[in-house]
Amino acid sequence: MDLLLIDPVTTAGALPAEERRSLRRGIGYPGLGLLTVAALTPPDVNVRVMDESVEDIDFDCAADLVGIAVQCPTAPRAYAIASRFRSRGIPVVLGGIHVSLNPDEALAHCDALAIGEAEQTWPTLIADFRNGGLKQVYRASGLADLDLSPRPRRDLLRREDYQIPCVVQASKGCSFGCEFCSLHSFVGCPPRFRNIPAVIREITELPDDKLLFADDNLYANKRYTRELLSALIPLKKRWVAEATWHMAYDKEVLSLAKQSGCVGLFLGFDSINQQVMMRKVPRKHVEAAYVRAIQNVHREGIAVVAAFVLGLDNDDPSVFERSLDVVLRGRANLVNFSALVPYPGTPMFRRLKAEGRITQWDWVKYISPNVCFEPKKMSAAKLREGTAWVQREFYALSNIVSISLRTFQDLGWGMSLLSLRLNLAQRKNWGKGSDVSG
Repeated sequence: MDLLLIDPVTTAGALPAEERRSLRRGIGYPGLGLLTVAALTPPDVNVRVMDESVEDIDFDCAADLVGIAVQCPTAPRAYAIASRFRSRGIPVVLGGIHVSLNPDEALAHCDALAIGEAEQTWPTLIADFRNGGLKQVYRASGLADLDLSPRPRRDLLRREDYQIPCVVQASKGCSFGCEFCSLHSFVGCPPRFRNIPAVIREITELPDDKLLFADDNLYANKRYTRELLSALIPLKKRWVAEATWHMAYDKEVLSLAKQSGCVGLFLGFDSINQQVMMRKVPRKHVEAAYVRAIQNVHREGIAVVAAFVLGLDNDDPSVFERSLDVVLRGRANLVNFSALVPYPGTPMFRRLKAEGRITQWDWVKYISPNVCFEPKKMSAAKLREGTAWVQREFYALSNIVSISLRTFQDLGWGMSLLSLRLNLAQRKNWGKGSDVSG
């Protein structure tokens, strides 16, 4: 049996494969979803995983079954891919966040749906297919036990096409439950954690000395984070991860992060106007608190990618200059300024729809800096223009040079050169389509 698993991208029709690969090599890393699905497949099945961000799909290839991972902006592309294979008489299964949150829409474009995490659905689906009894819908009865999930099939990965090919996940979920977060709508909370010795064994066996944690929030539980980082110290790996900005005020965890090889943190600040605050930090002082957060991380010799969501209901046109001021004063090494995207199936989407504020129903548009709703305190045009402006200002060539010089002062030459290379790659990526950045 031949199984083809596909991760589509919206830029497939606009950029040739070599340009997509170039973007991935600059700043990208592979997803673990389809590699885990492959690991859940019986070993006698011939599995191929195709990441459309680095290669073109061979629509004439041999396949008995096709599985496609679907996110909101890639949904139209995924449906088109499904149609091509189904026209050949090849059954197609759709899964992923968008399908799980919008199953009625997706059902019209496939032979079967896998709703929820694959650990709960895929083994039964494959068994039914092989026995000639494929059903239309496979729905997970609950959340997966992460300690029972198999290791991803990294042997199926085109390692040379990614900046960081080694990706590990120690936990899933985030306790904050932001209204706009599709991941929270998909996996919920509270967070789930893997057994730390198992995580360490997996990392020990990875071939590279650098890795990325794909956890939704590495700081979801302080005790777990502390124990994980302590266990990581002897491995002498270099790593990057995503966390909420609150981690920057935990001196003990920051010190352990440095000792265990952390070289960069993607910190979710989300908004200077609407955020889950820490105790003793008045809302009026949030901008100063954000600046100090970046500086706290730098003091440990760790680079910061500062991530902001623009266009929440408390945001007026001043949010652009104020957010830019925060990252410049804090001396962030990279940024990710995104216009709010109210993904269908999230509480945010349902609320804005009920308020009559959703203005765009083409899912391919659901990617920053496109604006798919009517903001509360500015026009949609202003939000799009402001998001593009603040991103453009940060990634101006003159500012990239200044960032590299500041990074040299804060973190040394090695991080300065890395900052320069990543910022140039992100500048290129911003002009080509942000959905290929990983």
